[in-house]
Amino acid sequence: MRGLRHWARPIMPPTLVVVLVFAAWAWATRPGGVPAYVLPSPSAVIHALISQWPELLGPAAWVTAIEVLGGLALGLVAAAVLVVVIDASALLRRALGSLILASQSIPVVVIGPLLTIALGYGAAPKIIVVALLCFVPVTVNALSGLQTVPPALLEELRLLGSSRLRWQVRMRWAAPQAMDGLRVAVMFAPVAAVFAEYSGSTDGLGFVLMQAIPRLRTDVVFAVVILLTVMSAVLHACVPRFALRPTGRRRRLPKTETRGETL
Repeated sequence: MRGLRHWARPIMPPTLVVVLVFAAWAWATRPGGVPAYVLPSPSAVIHALISQWPELLGPAAWVTAIEVLGGLALGLVAAAVLVVVIDASALLRRALGSLILASQSIPVVVIGPLLTIALGYGAAPKIIVVALLCFVPVTVNALSGLQTVPPALLEELRLLGSSRLRWQVRMRWAAPQAMDGLRVAVMFAPVAAVFAEYSGSTDGLGFVLMQAIPRLRTDVVFAVVILLTVMSAVLHACVPRFALRPTGRRRRLPKTETRGETL
C-alpha cells in the first residue's frame, strides 16, 4: 500500500489538473456555449482522433515522427562533432560560441521555405529544420558542462598522464547538462517538424493542419495538437533513461591536506 502511494503521489497533481481542464472544456462547449467551429467538445475531438486515425492521422503522425527522429539524430551527431571541435580549440570556442547562440534567432518559417526550394517537398528539409533547432541546446549545454569540471580533478588526471581517461571524465561530467539540453530539444522537435511541413509538404501532421484549418475542422486540429503533445511527452520521458547510462555517479574529489588543513 505504501509503495502504491509512493508511485501515485507524483502523478496525482497533474492528473487532477488535466481532469479540471477537461471539465471546464466540456462545460464551455455545452449546447448554447462556444460554437463547435471555434472550440469543439472533448467528445468531438476524441471521435475525430479515432475515426480519422486509420486513413489520415495515423499515417501523418508516422511521417512526422520519422522527421522528428531523423532530425534529432542528425542534430545530436552535429552537436557531438561540434562540441569536440570547439572544445579542442579556445580560438574556435570564442569564434563559434556567439554564432551558435545567434543562430537560434533565425526563425524556422524563414529557413523552411528556402530548404524546400532547394531540396523539394520530401522529408529532407524537415529533418534539417528539426536538426538546426535541436542541436543548439545540446551543444551549448554540453560546452557549459565541460567548463564546470573542477580544476583539481583535471590536474589529477594530468598527473596520471592519461589523456583518454581525462577526456572520458570530462564527458561524463558534462553529460547531465547535455541531457538537459536534449530534454529542451525533444520538446521543440515536433513543433519544428510541423512548421517545416507548413513550408511545403504533401504529408505529415502539418499538412493535415493546412487542410483542416480552411475547412473549419477544428476537431481534427485539436486531434493533431493532442498527437503532437503525446509525441513530445514520450520523447521527453525517454531522455532520462538514456541520461543514466553515460553519467553514472560523479567521482568524488579526494581531500587534499596542506599544512594541517583540509582543503
